[in-house]
Amino acid sequence: MEGVYINKLNIEADTPEMISADLKLLAKYGDTEIMEQTIMAGATVWLSPAEDPETLEFFFIHSGRIELELEDESRTLSSGETFTLKGLKKNIMVKARSNTKIIFVSNRPIFKKVHDFETYLKALLSQINEKDHYTYQHSMNVMNYSIAVYRLLHHGAEITETQLKNIVVASLFHDVGKCYTPDEILKKSGPLNIDEMRIIRHHPINSGRLLRKYYNGKIAEIAENHHERINGSGYPYGLTGSEMTVEAKVLAVVDAFDAMTTNRGYNVVKTFIDAADELCELPELFDAEISKALRELVKEGEIDALRDGKQTAEQEKDIAAPAL
Repeated sequence: MEGVYINKLNIEADTPEMISADLKLLAKYGDTEIMEQTIMAGATVWLSPAEDPETLEFFFIHSGRIELELEDESRTLSSGETFTLKGLKKNIMVKARSNTKIIFVSNRPIFKKVHDFETYLKALLSQINEKDHYTYQHSMNVMNYSIAVYRLLHHGAEITETQLKNIVVASLFHDVGKCYTPDEILKKSGPLNIDEMRIIRHHPINSGRLLRKYYNGKIAEIAENHHERINGSGYPYGLTGSEMTVEAKVLAVVDAFDAMTTNRGYNVVKTFIDAADELCELPELFDAEISKALRELVKEGEIDALRDGKQTAEQEKDIAAPAL
């Protein structure tokens, strides 16, 4: 792939079951920065083309194992291996197959931009987790599934950095508005009554309001519309399919899928394939092409590999960290 230079070794690594991402500035001299990025097992980060074409970034895998998804192949790099980015033209997705520590050097200052983005992510994630751990884990699942479905829908075509950021952030924080929902409603172990439903149905609007403080309007809109339905029967605005973005339609399908396949204390938990089949049978509610893409990923075992905790033998759940 143009702009990527890899020095390959043959070293394996262990695969613990942690979720996180952390960035440290180790040294700075002029425009040159030396940083340390910790990526926990299963986390996903994105390497994006530099704004300055003269930017050169050197990455050393200090410990762990990562997988680089290039244009026509995936490359696994382990402890002791290196790669360099210079003249990168497209985004690269990097998955941590184990707890990984990377030392990287840039001849242009990028630490502040990446650090600020991480700070926003962590603050919102912490807010969700403190309020309700189920919502936190659900958000992680939805983000992972949304990325996988969105990529499949593009059939290998290039996804821009903006498109990628929009779907990642919107899916991860689609339920952040539940921070304003009373605990007795959010954690109720049973169906909600009419008044409680009226309150809970306001959370997409709150999600949009919170996200507009940190991100662009498109991200807020996607999150705000994840409970809308193709025939206009959803909420909070009653939008129809023609009024929804593709990203919002993806989020609607994936959000429903995770709710159907997760134990919430009062629901009947469905298998992945049963849930996917049911969604495909509801084209009046969910986009048919997106539901079919999700079912394809289920049949291929991709969704099972992304599910929280299930894949810790090889990877772990994605938590979308900012582009390095």
